[in-house]
Amino acid sequence: MVEQDRIISAIEDATYASSIHNSQPWRFTVLGDAVAVSLDPDATPRTVDPSGRWALASIGAVLATLEIALVARTGLATSTELRVGDAPSDGELAGGQAYGGRPLAIVQVGDDAAPAAVKAQAERLAPTVRERFTTRAPLTGGAPTQAEWAALSAAAGASELVTGTPAPEPLVRTLLALTAEAEVARQDDPDYLEEIERWVDNESHTGIPSAAIGLPDAEGKIPLRDFTQTPMGSAASGEATFFEDPAALLVLTSASDAPVDQLLGGYAMQRVMLEATALGLGIGVLGQALEEPDSREKVDAAVSEALASPEPVVVHQVLRLGHPAGELAHVRTPRRPVKDVILG
Repeated sequence: MVEQDRIISAIEDATYASSIHNSQPWRFTVLGDAVAVSLDPDATPRTVDPSGRWALASIGAVLATLEIALVARTGLATSTELRVGDAPSDGELAGGQAYGGRPLAIVQVGDDAAPAAVKAQAERLAPTVRERFTTRAPLTGGAPTQAEWAALSAAAGASELVTGTPAPEPLVRTLLALTAEAEVARQDDPDYLEEIERWVDNESHTGIPSAAIGLPDAEGKIPLRDFTQTPMGSAASGEATFFEDPAALLVLTSASDAPVDQLLGGYAMQRVMLEATALGLGIGVLGQALEEPDSREKVDAAVSEALASPEPVVVHQVLRLGHPAGELAHVRTPRRPVKDVILG
C-alpha cells in the first residue's frame, strides 16, 4: 500500500498542469493505490470551447503530470487506463459538459519499482512541474536547436497517438495568419469578450492574472490571445514590444479527432511543455484558430499539405517555442488548494 501522503502530494503536483484559461477543471478520486481523474465541466469556459476540446486537453495535461509526479514521489511503476469513450452524438458539449461526472482516466500505482529509464525521466521532469509556465513575451534568443526539436518531438510521442512536428517556415507564416484571422474575428463576439473578462483577475484561485498578460507584438507578427479586450473596449496600456521573426512553432497532430485524441493532444502538449522547461525554452500557445470548426478545418488542411501527409491530419495544438533573450518574467498563476480538487 502506497503512503497516502505521497499520492496526495503527487496530486498537488499535478494541479500545476496547463489548462484553458487556467480553469483547472480536473477533479481526483483516490482509490487506494489508484487515482481517478474526472472533469468538472462547471469549471470550464464555454464560448472559447464550444465542443469541449480544450476541456479534454486540460484533462490530458493533468494526466501527464500526475503520471510523472506519482513515479517521482513513489519510485513505483504506474499504469493508466483511459475511459474517455466515444464522441457523444447529442447534447451540449460546450466546456466539456458531455464528459463530466465520470472518470476519464485511472492511474494505478503498481507494486514494482519503475523501470530505470522511466524513473530517471520522472526525476528529471518532476522539478519542472511547478516551474513550467506559458509566456506571452518575446522569444528572441533563438529557435530550438536540432537536438532540442528532437527531444520535444520525442516528448510528444510519449502520448503514442500524437506527433509533434516543427513547422517549416512557409507553414509558420500560414499558421500565424490563420491565428490572427481567428483572433480578429473573436473581437466582435460580445459573449467571448465577456468570458475573457471573467477569467482575468478573478477570485477563485483560477484564471489569468493581469500581470501575466504581457505586451502585444509591435509589428503584429505574433497574434497572441488578447486578454485586454472587454465588452467596454480595450484595457490595454498602449505599449507594445518586438517579437521573434520568424516564430518557431511545433504542431501537435494525430490521425483522427476522437475524444481520446483530444485528451492525448493535451497529454502530448504537457509533456512537450515540461521538456521545454527542462531545456530552458520559453513556451507560448497559439490555439485560437482551433476553437471553431471553420478555422480549424483550414489549419488541418494547411498542416496536412505542408507536411505532405498521405492522409489528412488533425491539429490539436500549436506551440510557440524558443530561447528567451534574457530571463522571462514569471507571474505565477493561482492554483486551487489540493483539498478542493479531491472528491470524496
